[in-house]
Amino acid sequence: MLMLVGSFSLLASCGYHLRGADRIEMPPFLAVLQLKLEGNRMEYNPLLADMKDALRTRTNARIEESGDAPRLVLFDEQADRQMLSVTEIGKVDEYLLKYEVSFRVVDKDNQVLSAPQTVKVRRDHQFNRLAVLAKEREQQELHREMQRDAVNQIVRRLARLTPVNNDADKR
Repeated sequence: MLMLVGSFSLLASCGYHLRGADRIEMPPFLAVLQLKLEGNRMEYNPLLADMKDALRTRTNARIEESGDAPRLVLFDEQADRQMLSVTEIGKVDEYLLKYEVSFRVVDKDNQVLSAPQTVKVRRDHQFNRLAVLAKEREQQELHREMQRDAVNQIVRRLARLTPVNNDADKR
């Protein structure tokens, strides 16, 4: 029993937390949200699925499929890679992987509630031409990890949002 208690205290002291233990409080105007991915033609989109999952598990926000709730619009998702270094014989040795996605919050009439923001994530990726298949798989995993990091950044930014005052524009 003493060993069990000791292992739990060790886990807590190293910064480990159970999933959901660090819930993020959303501002009142985002307590209920709709999600939209602009230009999405896929039935299942990993970015949209990750965003729904993060909002459900890490925040107090409720997700609706329709209605008058504000809409979180994800758009301009881009992934790219750039050569960072080459070997002495001119073969690629390392890439810089880039991922970015923009988002904005609008009301039911598409009036902007928050200015568009862009989240950018970058990772270095070592390339080995002798293990091409393994490195391609690793690159795909890095892309998914970067996508999840971007989602987490968006959730943290949403928690700090204050709505744009559109009443001043109507006068």
